[in-house]
Amino acid sequence: MSKNKVRDYSKLAKDIFDIVGGNDNIVNVTRCATRLRIVLQNTTPEMVDQVSQLAGVITVVENSGQFQVVIGSHVGEVFNEFSQLANVEENDVTVEKGSILNRIIATMSAVFAPFVYILAAGGILQGCLIIAKYFNESISTTGTFQVLELISWTPFTFLPILIAITASKHFKTNTYIAVACCAALINPTWAEMAARIAGGENLTFLGIALSKTTYGSTVLPPILLVWLLSYLEKALNKYLPEVTRALLIPFLSMVIMVPLTLLVVGPLSNGGAILIADGYNKLVEVAPAVAGMLIGGLWQVVVIFGIHWGVTPMCIANFEQYGQDSFQAFQTIAVVAQVGATLGVFFKTRDKSLKNISLSAAITGFFGITEPSIYGVTLRLKKPFIIGCISGAIGGLVVSFFNSVYYVYAGLPGLLTTVNGISKDNPSSFTGLMIGCAIALILPIVIMQLTGYEKKKTV
Repeated sequence: MSKNKVRDYSKLAKDIFDIVGGNDNIVNVTRCATRLRIVLQNTTPEMVDQVSQLAGVITVVENSGQFQVVIGSHVGEVFNEFSQLANVEENDVTVEKGSILNRIIATMSAVFAPFVYILAAGGILQGCLIIAKYFNESISTTGTFQVLELISWTPFTFLPILIAITASKHFKTNTYIAVACCAALINPTWAEMAARIAGGENLTFLGIALSKTTYGSTVLPPILLVWLLSYLEKALNKYLPEVTRALLIPFLSMVIMVPLTLLVVGPLSNGGAILIADGYNKLVEVAPAVAGMLIGGLWQVVVIFGIHWGVTPMCIANFEQYGQDSFQAFQTIAVVAQVGATLGVFFKTRDKSLKNISLSAAITGFFGITEPSIYGVTLRLKKPFIIGCISGAIGGLVVSFFNSVYYVYAGLPGLLTTVNGISKDNPSSFTGLMIGCAIALILPIVIMQLTGYEKKKTV
């Protein structure tokens, strides 16, 4: 049986738990699509080696202040078992915080990883509706289409609430208060007030003018709200008499945090996200080929270090502000190129075990998850990973010539999400994606058929 094949997830979780030092050393644990992300007080090289050798573990990556155990598609089962062992709620320890960049990336990962599949499901459904509408415009007037469209948009419309849940756990503050505060941001009454402000009406709170900013599908405002709430809640717990805390903490939290967000935090942070998105869009406008080659060629390097969630606010800001995003189109090429490199190994190798691992990893890659391909096949062999990155850069370059974009957010960009680039107003978008994906998928296979997947040894 392959090292990466395991069915006893409770044993794997217990083995990881014991090796990393148990509750005495575990500060927090979250998960993403393929990784168990553990924050530890202390780590040692021996921990990394021992966990890496466990059956069911692909590799271990230490980055962004996290001990990241790469497991693959079965990470959910392992996380469920591990979280029952880890008493993270009771741990009250101080750990080295690391750089600001690492903390931001760790926060994005902790916030988005638990519900990325919900966003992916919404994106896939929207992609299916795009195809249906493309072939039959009148279908959009049917009740069936409108109900399905409603379902597809729900995760994005109520994104601040999903963020409130995961961010409250990350920042260790009351989840229910966080949800109540973030729900106020997407209250229909506020949307109506913001529309009146946009129309020229002067609405104020305690004499201070309110902004026209709305918060459906926003990322930074709810994250910052919950982060500030965590400090406010600690202060209230410290200074309020115990007998009054149950009522006054929720009351004061809501009447302080919601207006503060509507007046200051929300407009500034949302504006910041739009500025970052505009900066990226300017690069694409001035040098699309450079953007395509960089993202198509280097995105999988970013994935290696587990910091790929850091771009999520920018992508969502693009969809919210402009209704499209090119970054995810380039990401798709990078993902497909790594799948192509994995298939290149599959077709070339005569090793039965490697052939099985390659096929399994490639299938997972078609769904936008490339860690099994990277750690199980391409990076391990080195040459296929490099070929995949080069092919991704070439595919990204080609896609840039067609001005390809996504019109719907894809939680996990991959071959199956290319339908998100379909538009009657911009038919070249999908055409470019198809050509870019074909190059990214086929080129690594051809190169490895001609040159092999291992570096030639020199005498």
